[in-house]
Amino acid sequence: MSAHKIIHLIIGITLACAGIYCIISPAVTVAVLAWIIGLFMIIHAISSIGVWQERRALGFAENYELISAILSLIFGAALIVSNFFQAMVSTIIIYILASWIAMLGIFRLLIASNLRRLGGDTSVRINNYNMQMILGVLLILVAVLIFIRPGIVTAMLGIFIGICLVLFGVSQVITAVRQ
Repeated sequence: MSAHKIIHLIIGITLACAGIYCIISPAVTVAVLAWIIGLFMIIHAISSIGVWQERRALGFAENYELISAILSLIFGAALIVSNFFQAMVSTIIIYILASWIAMLGIFRLLIASNLRRLGGDTSVRINNYNMQMILGVLLILVAVLIFIRPGIVTAMLGIFIGICLVLFGVSQVITAVRQ
């Protein structure tokens, strides 16, 4: 078993276990969000450097991959050691999430208005228009609710991060097994 394969396996198992813990304890996850993101960035950087080294040995490595890995390492370390970044991360992520949801709602409303202007089969057009309009309004209402009460997203955010970590961990394990 190659060193790169072992690294992928260890990273995958570690991330999957961390993801399960995040799903079980979402409030703790959000409290240590900066550490989790920083650790994820560092693990990604180490993995990317390993891939870059393998590709360099084969003669087709891109220096952009190495630069990206080094920047991930620097930003990950900054998140872990900086108290300022740790305090701001969860708040910023929640507001970015709310902004994204609001943007999706606005685009749904724009799609609905375009569907209304289109010709063609009235029943299909009206159903699509109504569905897009309802979805747009609901998305905007959810975004406004998150802006007003960002704390309601905390548990959901922790669970979402846990699911992402589990999926990335499983992906790393599959990569290790396939190599």
